[in-house]
Amino acid sequence: MNRRDFLAASASLLASRALARPPAGDMGAPARDPYRHTNTKAVLPAWDGSTSSDSTASQYRMFRGNRAHAHSGSGTLGTNLKLLWKFKMADFYTQTSYGKKYHWQGMGWTGQTLKAGKYVYAGSTGGHMHCLEADTGKLVWYFTAGRSFKGSPCFYKNRVICPNVDNHLRCLDGETGRVVWSWVSPNDIDSSPLVHENKVYVGGEDGAVKCLDSETGKLVWRQGFGVGQGEKLGSGGIESSLAIMDDIAYFGHLDGKVRAISTRDGKLQWATKIGGDTDSSPLLWKDRLYIGCEDSVKTFHCLDRGTGKLVWDLKISGGVWGSAGLYDDKLYIGGQNGVMYCLDPKTGRSLWEFKVGRPIWASPNIVDGKVCFGSYDRHYRMLDAKTGKLLWQHDLGERSHSGAAIVEGKIWVGNAGGYLFCFG
Repeated sequence: MNRRDFLAASASLLASRALARPPAGDMGAPARDPYRHTNTKAVLPAWDGSTSSDSTASQYRMFRGNRAHAHSGSGTLGTNLKLLWKFKMADFYTQTSYGKKYHWQGMGWTGQTLKAGKYVYAGSTGGHMHCLEADTGKLVWYFTAGRSFKGSPCFYKNRVICPNVDNHLRCLDGETGRVVWSWVSPNDIDSSPLVHENKVYVGGEDGAVKCLDSETGKLVWRQGFGVGQGEKLGSGGIESSLAIMDDIAYFGHLDGKVRAISTRDGKLQWATKIGGDTDSSPLLWKDRLYIGCEDSVKTFHCLDRGTGKLVWDLKISGGVWGSAGLYDDKLYIGGQNGVMYCLDPKTGRSLWEFKVGRPIWASPNIVDGKVCFGSYDRHYRMLDAKTGKLLWQHDLGERSHSGAAIVEGKIWVGNAGGYLFCFG
């Protein structure tokens, strides 16, 4: 399904939620729940004292790894990886206003697996957050939400803070899956949260950035920037995920603007129009910001982080949905045109290009000199970061556009067919 078809399906769903399964409890559960409660829990190591959700060498704690979105993983990656296990996540169906069923399954385009201790955490568009044993894929616990987990959770103080399109931002106990606190938005939350100095920051389709207390979920401040215009129903506001550096948060918006705001009070620092719908998330490197948009004369942009002024831009035909990765002072970004690019971050000059032939919505992980990413052609690939040469690939059976957790040489990544895979 391409983005326009996805938006059309989402619009039909939004127009017909009354026809889906009647609400049961917290905003209504997915239509079927194949799991039995395991009565087990994870046993996590003591928190390391960090006041952010930044990843470490042994834990992958948030979307794009750290607050700058510049951490891809750790360890030594072999080039002859084997499938160690795969796990079928739950899915569910909704009935549209046209009488057709829509099947929700797999991991969302901005969804990403987390790794903490001996466990991985993965949310599915089928409406479940899963905790699995990292080495075996054995289910430890799951949480059932009202709708899809599309964005990525973040891991903080052994809790899993996860957004859902049932309008809830929830904080779950990482050992048991128990709800610690829940905050309700007026609109979908598919922006991925992060923690900065003990505060949770997240966008959402209400067009507002929210700052919440990480312990209680109490709203500290909310700064609105409008829902936006010009896009089909089913997408709005801020689907981009915030990046933070020097107490300034950066994000894209449906209106095509990239904004910088203070993390203290949400006060606007600058706003730069780069094109159309900007769901891509920023990558911060030194005094630069890198971000793509879906429709414009130029679709990938480098801005001055302090002023928002354009440094350089380039045309990636069809637009950019994923977020850029950084490794060894090089940029890596995939396009709707089915090409993975390696770019000079100073000039935007292309150093190499690898053609897949189908859209690449996945945000690449670059670890140990290897570029890892999925695409719409069903394959998960590993390229040489210096040359773009194909080193390894695996057919996942369905498209893959979510990010991976890569820790200590293992890869955990989901596809859109309902499975989570572990390679090593």
